[in-house]
Amino acid sequence: MATRKLGFSALLTAVYARLTTYELTKSYKFYNDVPMNAAKPYHVIGKPMGKKSDEFSNRDSQAEDNVFQIDSHVDEMGGRGDKAIADMMNNIMQALTSSPLSITGYYSPFILQIEYADVMKDTTEPGSYDRHGIMRFRVHMAPSS
Repeated sequence: MATRKLGFSALLTAVYARLTTYELTKSYKFYNDVPMNAAKPYHVIGKPMGKKSDEFSNRDSQAEDNVFQIDSHVDEMGGRGDKAIADMMNNIMQALTSSPLSITGYYSPFILQIEYADVMKDTTEPGSYDRHGIMRFRVHMAPSS
């Protein structure tokens, strides 16, 4: 039986590598921990959650069902609406789903799919008018060793 692992680090590393090298997203700023006073637009990769995959585990494989989220933040003081953030989110989705991710220590994901997407107006900071996009992805993955 394969040794049980928690694949968050390997998954998020693969996601970051893909997003920072994919043609449509390589100019975007991606963070896991946003620096103070970071200029918008930027995207935050994180919030991983996981459990044993009931669909793909068997006596020889301890597959994982992992979820991660990408939060996009765009300053919309110019009043351009949702288009700028929607285009960025579409490019991120294309980057992650265009081909299988290479995740160190894991076989290619069985499934990488978008689970949820939303764009909200964020007016929580006085004087700001931002768009906050949320994309949640589900990844089924199995350790290769």
